[in-house]
Parts: sequence; C-alpha cells; structure tokens
Amino acid sequence: MTAILIYLAMALDLPQWALKAIDKIRRAYVWRGRKEAKCGHCLVAWGKVTRSKELGGLGISDQKNLGWALRMRWLWLQKTEPNRPWSMFPIQVPEQVGSFFAMAMITVVRDGNSTLFQEDKWLHGQSIKDMAPLLYAVVSKRNTKRRTVVQTLNEHTWLSDARRASSSLGAMWQFLQLCDIIANFNIQPRIEDTHIWRMCSSDRYSTKSAYESMFQGAIQFRPCD
Repeated sequence: MTAILIYLAMALDLPQWALKAIDKIRRAYVWRGRKEAKCGHCLVAWGKVTRSKELGGLGISDQKNLGWALRMRWLWLQKTEPNRPWSMFPIQVPEQVGSFFAMAMITVVRDGNSTLFQEDKWLHGQSIKDMAPLLYAVVSKRNTKRRTVVQTLNEHTWLSDARRASSSLGAMWQFLQLCDIIANFNIQPRIEDTHIWRMCSSDRYSTKSAYESMFQGAIQFRPCD
C-alpha cells in the first residue's frame, strides 16, 4: 500500500481524510494483521510507530511527511534541471513544503539564471526575504516569484523597489544595507548556478534526506523497563 501511495504523492497533495483512511488500514494490519482493528488493539501511539528505529519507532513511514518529501523533488529539479519541458509550469506545493525547501537549499550564484533574487538564499547563505523583510514586504509577490538574479541586476529592476520602500524608514534602511552588499557582486556568464541541498552530505536532494530531516529535534522514544 505504501508503494502505491508513493506514486500518488509524487504528483498529488493527498487530502488529510485520504491519509487517515490509509493509516487506519495500515494501523490495523500492524497490530492485528487484518483490515480493521479496534482502538484497544493499538499498543503504541501511531505517531511513535511511524518514527525511525533510531527514534524508537518501527520505521514505518509517516505518510504526510513522506508526501511532502516527495513533492520537494519537483522543486529541486526545477532548480537543477531547468531545461526540462515542464520546468516552466508553476509547481503547486503546500506552503509548508515550500518553506522547508527554502530553508534546506542555499545557492552559489554564477550566471544567476536559476536563482530567484528575493526568495533564494544566495547572499552569504541568506535570502533577501530573510535579510530585509521590510523591503521584501513592499515588493509584489508576483515579482518575488519571477525575478531571477541576472534579470534583476542587469535591468536594475530592484532599484525601483526603493521608491516603494521610501514610505518606510525601516525598509529604506534595509535597502541601503542591501546596496552595500550587492555593490561588488559580479555575474559570471555561461557558468550555471550551483544549488546545494544542506540536508545531505552529497549536497544533492534525496527523498530520504528530506524525509529524515523532518524528524530533526524529535525526542527519542523508549519503552518503559
């Protein structure tokens, strides 16, 4: 059942009711070896069962987290393989997935073609969204999702943000600080940007590393002696 779900979760954001229905069947099979089981048959909370063995679980996958990890694959491929036919289409992912992916990836900018100016972490491991939140807030959301580094720097479109920021002293101050950081930045044509997945020693995304990272900070569960 989990194998079938993997193929669905790669393309679809499965609704919560579907995940609960699937987990109900999986839970019954684990504890009773049949399709249905009563609450009294479940000896350990399902949230603990679906942790890794290192955290005291049985290593059974958490369907929601696994689905999120699988969906991140498309965000990674959109960055690293932009020439694929589907890469220009908007990829719909839950907000939590997008936020986790943004946290997990940093970029070394070369030609600036595959790096978003405001959203991606390309300035000393930080994004403009993180470094200058007041300035980011005055930029249209459409531009934050479309402007690449090379487009923005070559066309100087980011300077137009100063006019919008002028109504806020804090935003204007962040704009001036950003000017100092970007002043000596040089684009390197014909050399592709390097995207680094921080959750794996290979620096490349894998579903396994994304899934395991979602349990960071979890407390190890041990049965009573």
